[in-house]
Amino acid sequence: MKYVGLMPKTAGLLTGLFSIGLCVSAHAQEVSQTSIEQQTVSNQWFTGSLVSPSPALPKAGLVAIEPYDIVTLGTGYYDASGHHHGGSDNARTETGLSLFEYGLTDRLSIETIPADNFSWNSTNTSRGQRVSDLPIDLKYRVLNANTVTGAPSVTFVLGMEFPTGSYDRLGSGLDGTGGGSYNLRQGITLQSLFDTWGNHPLRIRVWEQFQLPLTHPSVKDVSVYGTGAGFDGTAHPGSQWAAGISPEYGLTQRWLLATDIVYTYADGSRVRGTDAGGDNVNFSSGSSKSWSFAPAVEYNWSPLYGIIAGVQFSFAGHNTSSYVAPQIALNMVF
Repeated sequence: MKYVGLMPKTAGLLTGLFSIGLCVSAHAQEVSQTSIEQQTVSNQWFTGSLVSPSPALPKAGLVAIEPYDIVTLGTGYYDASGHHHGGSDNARTETGLSLFEYGLTDRLSIETIPADNFSWNSTNTSRGQRVSDLPIDLKYRVLNANTVTGAPSVTFVLGMEFPTGSYDRLGSGLDGTGGGSYNLRQGITLQSLFDTWGNHPLRIRVWEQFQLPLTHPSVKDVSVYGTGAGFDGTAHPGSQWAAGISPEYGLTQRWLLATDIVYTYADGSRVRGTDAGGDNVNFSSGSSKSWSFAPAVEYNWSPLYGIIAGVQFSFAGHNTSSYVAPQIALNMVF
């Protein structure tokens, strides 16, 4: 009878312990799964998409170098109404550029992107490989990313573009590689990192860049502003703005798919002066806008070395050229 009388209490105790054990086990499995997901996200290797700017480097003393080779093939132009027209003699340009970035502190980096170009069409070529205008930017990360919540890192950019490229006294329009103006540059880059179904990390950058001309260059003869031989005057370049969203999806630790969807806008440039005959010249190029898409494939040998290849192409626009631009880049961090 005593044995029978103790059964309900004993059974209740065992049931309680069993329930606690199930809860602990479930919690342990949840923690374990969360740890696996976080480890997968943390161990993913990235190169970066083709177009998007990167946040400031994460540690003082780091050096990032990323040389690009880009071939831009003109395919026509978009008129003021957004209609596309093909061209029979579109220009082609090969661009070599290298991104150099150095971590001044754990949050502040300095970056420059020297570039040179060689252009040609069916009847003419540029006079050799010619340097472009040179940007130098400071990048400061005000917030670090949180991989648990997905909260993005936030990096602000402030810099200057120097007029090192050719813009007037040109042999032909193919020789133009700059604008002749000092330009103030500012931007912001947000970067978030998530885990997706099947433990495939997804990194997303949302960014914008703005460029404001600070000077009005004098212009002589043939120039990038559409003037001809004998022209003498000044140009008032317009401001430029670009924004985009740039996801990267990890197939494996080494292989990723990346893309950029980019919108650009440029105010028209105004030109004033006199032509070869002494007549007054006063015209504006009008504003332009463009949409482009840049799918790519990344492969990373390690967290510090990777390669990306893809193609950027325009798919809509107003008052601007259309193009297809295959490109490849090697990313290295030391």
